[in-house]
Amino acid sequence: MSSGLEYRYEELLDRAFTKLAGRRGSEEVFEMPRASVLIIGGKTIIQNFKDIAHALGRDEELLRRYFAKELNTPSYINEAGQLELKGKFGSAAISQLLERFVQKYVKCSTCGSIHTKLIKKGKVFILKCEACGAETSFQAF
Repeated sequence: MSSGLEYRYEELLDRAFTKLAGRRGSEEVFEMPRASVLIIGGKTIIQNFKDIAHALGRDEELLRRYFAKELNTPSYINEAGQLELKGKFGSAAISQLLERFVQKYVKCSTCGSIHTKLIKKGKVFILKCEACGAETSFQAF
């Protein structure tokens, strides 16, 4: 029994690719922003903090709270948009924390895309992927 609509394979592929146009997946290359770290006295300053938050598509305050919690130290964003942390933390430690933040709060665990939105619902975060539509939930901090 035929429905009357018959497509060639190539036409079906064209339709599928048209519907997927603009979606990006794990084949894209994501360059992790490098933190510019400066230690002055008893504090650590991430000079390009604002740029990092923008590149990751995350709110500066959320990223600040993440660093403060993980390093167990007071922090604030100064008037220049830099993150100031109490204590001395090297570039390697800051980079490692940044990588962990990206893995958990930016990258889709299903397809690897960085095109995600982080939604806070009460005490839970939902990471929604704009590429594949997957949703992952986990405890907010």
